[in-house]
Amino acid sequence: MMKDQSKSVQWVVAAVSAAVIAAALPASANAQYGAPAAAQPAAGRDAQQDSKKKKKKGGEAAPAPGADFSPEFRKRAPPVQKFVNEKKWADVLAALPELDALSGLTPDDQKVLATWRLQATQATGDTDGFSKSIETYLEKGYATPEQIGPMHQQLAAYYNGKQDREKTVMHYRQFVDMTPDAEPEELQTLGMLYLQNSNYGEAAQWLGKAIDVAKSQGAKPEEKWFQLRDRCYVELKDQNGRLDNLEALVGYYPNKEYYSRIVAVYQGETKDDRTVMLNAFRVAVSDPMGGLATVGGFLGYAGTAMAAGSPGEAARGLERGMKDGIVPSAGTNQTSLQEAKAAVASDRRTLPGEAAAAAKNPKGEVAVKVGLGYYSTGDFDKAAELVRLGISKGGVTRLDDANLLLGAALVELGRTDEAKAAFEAAAAAAGANAYMKRIAGLWLARVGRPQPAPTGS
Repeated sequence: MMKDQSKSVQWVVAAVSAAVIAAALPASANAQYGAPAAAQPAAGRDAQQDSKKKKKKGGEAAPAPGADFSPEFRKRAPPVQKFVNEKKWADVLAALPELDALSGLTPDDQKVLATWRLQATQATGDTDGFSKSIETYLEKGYATPEQIGPMHQQLAAYYNGKQDREKTVMHYRQFVDMTPDAEPEELQTLGMLYLQNSNYGEAAQWLGKAIDVAKSQGAKPEEKWFQLRDRCYVELKDQNGRLDNLEALVGYYPNKEYYSRIVAVYQGETKDDRTVMLNAFRVAVSDPMGGLATVGGFLGYAGTAMAAGSPGEAARGLERGMKDGIVPSAGTNQTSLQEAKAAVASDRRTLPGEAAAAAKNPKGEVAVKVGLGYYSTGDFDKAAELVRLGISKGGVTRLDDANLLLGAALVELGRTDEAKAAFEAAAAAAGANAYMKRIAGLWLARVGRPQPAPTGS
């Protein structure tokens, strides 16, 4: 645990530090206190020339137009401005306390002092002083709108280095709030900071925003954003949020681990509903890029398929598990595989007669069940034909289940457009059965990806 936390902290330091840009500093002090004419815009040079003509007795500098400087500050400030112009930052810092102590300082006096302190502490590498100066600059309202976000970002980096998580996330949040076009990586950084603070709700929200912004930019969201969000939903015990996130994740990054998590949630939430689980196992194991991560998962598929009258699926599931090196190929697993294959051979002998009887039966449910038999044996063309026949006859008990089966057969045949229509029909027919609708969504995500060569009939 500590090792993982250390890596996480290092990652956040790198991410925040890499994003930090130096706070932009206002040039008002230079313009008001005699910066070289060549460095000023024309309007500034004209104002300076006018001010030279209007110098008061005693060598006092005349205030810049619109500025409200106290008389004492006008007397004492020019030497310090000279240090600023010459970049003698140590001398600037040494002179500031005396100016700070002057009585009757106006807001304009104080802003100039704050600006000089900000410049000097940054230039001398005084990290603590620079950060304190930024905070003062923000608190006093001296920063322009375009400076506020970067300054908060700088403070986030500073406090992250101090391992002050509360202030780190506070300032980084203000940076993001002041940055309407924040990049997905910046939104993800904020999500990570909230995650470090165990604020899982905010973490999930900002990781989700990173995903959404990346998608809106036509980019593929990063896999780790979904993974971190999954952790948040586990901590929040939010199964619906977790499923939404996992299903989106497997749509972009299909693999056996993510499918297994989805199947496990379905199993727990539906109390192992056979219809839901057969369809869930089917979409996972039939996906060449998917599968299941555990022996129990493959054995669960085999048992569910056998009970549902689809021994061919049981056999294919066990063979996939053995091929992937997850299911041991000896002992009882091999016995189960041979039993499933024997049942498939028996079904092949009886299915033609059952298909002929289903064609004459007015109940569509009969034809759908025969279609499942053909799907089991791997005759996907005949499976699609019988399921379509059953749906057209009417009287099908579970139209969502029938359309999912039809779509699965069409996927195997490489008829993607027809499969998509079947999955959309399944989602529409699912009604209140959220899990069957979710499974239709998994299939739709799969057919939206580039497809491998079809298995065929």
